[in-house]
Amino acid sequence: MAQQSLPPRTPNVAVAAVAERRSRTARLRRRRRQIALWMVVAVLVGAGSFGAGLLAAPLDYSFQPVPPQAVFLLDSDGRFIATIRAPQDQEIVRSDQIPAVMKNAVVAAEDERFFAHRGVDPLAVLRAFWRDATGAHLQGGSTITQQYVKNVYTGSQRTALRKLREASLAIRLEQHLSKDQILTRYLNTLYLGNGAAGVQAASKYYFDVPVEQLDLDPRTGKHDPALALARAATIAGFIPAPSAWNPVEDPGQARRRELYVLNQMIKNHIITSQQATDAYGDGLPRIVGRSKPDGATIAPEFRDYVANQLKGTLAFSDTTLFNSAGVRVRTTLDLDLQKAAVHALNSVLSQKSDPEAAVVAIDPRNGDIRALTTKQDGGYQKAGFDLATGASRSSGSTIKPFTLAVALQHGHTLDEPHSAPSCVTVAGGRICNAESGSGFQTLRSALVNSINTVYGPLAIDLGLRRVVDQMRRAGVDVAPLAKGSDGKPFPAQALGVQVTPLSEAVGFGTLVNHGVHHAPRSVLRVRSGFEGDLYKATSQPSGDRVMPKAVADQVTEVMQGVVDQGTGTAARQPFPVYGKTGTTDDFTNAWFTGCSHTLCIAVWMGYDKQYLHHGTVPHSMRNVEGASEVFGGTLPARIFAQTMSDYRVLQQPHGSLSATPSPAATSNVTTPSSTTTTTPKPRRPTKSPSPKPSESPTPSQSPTPSPSNTLLPSPTTGPQEPREQLRRR
Repeated sequence: MAQQSLPPRTPNVAVAAVAERRSRTARLRRRRRQIALWMVVAVLVGAGSFGAGLLAAPLDYSFQPVPPQAVFLLDSDGRFIATIRAPQDQEIVRSDQIPAVMKNAVVAAEDERFFAHRGVDPLAVLRAFWRDATGAHLQGGSTITQQYVKNVYTGSQRTALRKLREASLAIRLEQHLSKDQILTRYLNTLYLGNGAAGVQAASKYYFDVPVEQLDLDPRTGKHDPALALARAATIAGFIPAPSAWNPVEDPGQARRRELYVLNQMIKNHIITSQQATDAYGDGLPRIVGRSKPDGATIAPEFRDYVANQLKGTLAFSDTTLFNSAGVRVRTTLDLDLQKAAVHALNSVLSQKSDPEAAVVAIDPRNGDIRALTTKQDGGYQKAGFDLATGASRSSGSTIKPFTLAVALQHGHTLDEPHSAPSCVTVAGGRICNAESGSGFQTLRSALVNSINTVYGPLAIDLGLRRVVDQMRRAGVDVAPLAKGSDGKPFPAQALGVQVTPLSEAVGFGTLVNHGVHHAPRSVLRVRSGFEGDLYKATSQPSGDRVMPKAVADQVTEVMQGVVDQGTGTAARQPFPVYGKTGTTDDFTNAWFTGCSHTLCIAVWMGYDKQYLHHGTVPHSMRNVEGASEVFGGTLPARIFAQTMSDYRVLQQPHGSLSATPSPAATSNVTTPSSTTTTTPKPRRPTKSPSPKPSESPTPSQSPTPSPSNTLLPSPTTGPQEPREQLRRR
């Protein structure tokens, strides 16, 4: 049977298929248009609702940012010490205190249609959009009102939402405040570089005059309208980039911007061409660049140390610290001891040509810094470097108690004898005593008399890294050891390594605290007027045991002999003192660190400034304040003794430093065996200290030690100056 074929498709069927496809496409397009329309409607409704919400949301029109407040530092008894200045200076001034020339310059430079628009300037927005689109140059369209809203209400995050909110709030603000009120608030909150916020702070910083006297020339006392115009144009010119364009950072750009502002003022018929020419003159107005000085304090180094601790270790933000309620910080400082240390340092080292010096006192029971001061020609305020905490100098023989501690932990005993010749060669280096050899010495007597030829070889035999390791665990900030080409530490460092005075006091505190180490601390409590306690330190920190108690106590006992009959007799007190002297070769560094069980004081002396500036070995300390050569047992021990005697006087009711005994009177005090090991502490006076800034040295860096370790013999001195062995660094 033949297969029957299907008839071919007729033209009508093909046309119907095409029509169906076109119909589906048309329906799809209509649906897409409907969806797009609804989306547009939704966006418009959402934006409208959001805008209406902004316009209806509560807004405190009377709110004005309160200038940041300084942080007040108090000592451990609540007595005022110092203030930490806020990072920005700001003073609020009234509208009538701001000259018209200042207002006019800012309006001409930042928003020439300020008095015509209602918070947002459509013309400025379109102009900025057109210039940005055509690539002419970037230009913002924000009005002064919008800039004020950004500074106070919205922040500066660059988002479309923030810009919309900024515009809405600007419109609302203009409905409730006058133009002059808005302009005045803007000029009071505007950041103008170098820590100056507002035109008042900027005028004082850059020109050394209040903004109300912008026309005053401090040098002549005359008032000059052209000078006021020049200054106003200068300030108004760097508003867009205050940190980069201000006249201190970039005088050339500031000059160009001054000209721009003057031309804008001519264009807006505020001044004449002749007035602009007179104001522009031959150069920028005289720039002073003078920030508000820190308040006078007897403890500037400690103030700055605390500021670093608050922002660093305790991680407080500027917003928290400098809030309008005021923050008070209870510190560890003992104001009486600080006054005693400053007085002693300046009494013993009274001449301008005297060496630099540092004194640090800590409480070994908890690590509290009780006093901190330094001395340098020109003072700490001028130098800006804290030698007590920031610079390392050779420790000299103050390394020896830690060598003894390591030796005792490795089977040595206090009474074992060691050969003590005048000189000895060890590990390729030569070590000598300051005086001739003395046969044999025990480890006890060798520490009391600071015998180099016993303790140098002992440290090398034990391993210098072990000794340094013990020092670091005890809290001494030892700089990395200098090494020779063979990678081994120079033998000379067995008799001294690079340390800071603060860490030296902390390390000795670990020894007298029975081997328990406490890190130094300066802050006990941080309290805000709004929020109460923001931080509170542990009243009795546990500390870390870093050496056996028996070892620490044996070393401490031997250190008492150093002061009773050894190299540190000038430091004697009417109670036991545990200490060690240190002197480096050629008298370039001298140390005395002495402790009771409640106080450790480290004293360092040296010509740090000479070494820093000339890049050579520091000067020798000879013929200083009656000392032919400065050993650790001479002037440093006298500073220690003077500090302790001054402190005891200030502890008495109505105590005055005018009644303090001379250092000579305290250096010959014998130590009764029956006296207590702690310093008496009667009731303290509550009077505030008289402001008196202390002085501070510059930093130093010690040169790389030479492999040679030959030490100079000590010249003959009188019996009133306790002797101490020297070594070559």
